[in-house]
Amino acid sequence: MRDMSPDEGVVPLTTLLPGERAKIVALGAGSGRQRHFRTMGLKEGKIVEIIAAQPARGPLVIDVEGTLIAIGRGMARQILIQKI
Repeated sequence: MRDMSPDEGVVPLTTLLPGERAKIVALGAGSGRQRHFRTMGLKEGKIVEIIAAQPARGPLVIDVEGTLIAIGRGMARQILIQKI
């Protein structure tokens, strides 16, 4: 993951609310983790939309190019995005 200044508007995926969209700008550190994200279709430059945020620290349901993915909040914190 590259260092980013706060003024770039880069935040973790967990900050989005249902209905909001964003562009992925960076994935979590570690080649294994990045490979796992990429096999799920999560890559830098892709547009994601939060479909649902389950209560009580449950998973987020996101839409990536028409594919719905449920992702835990721990993993979602490692995906950095820019809101659009």
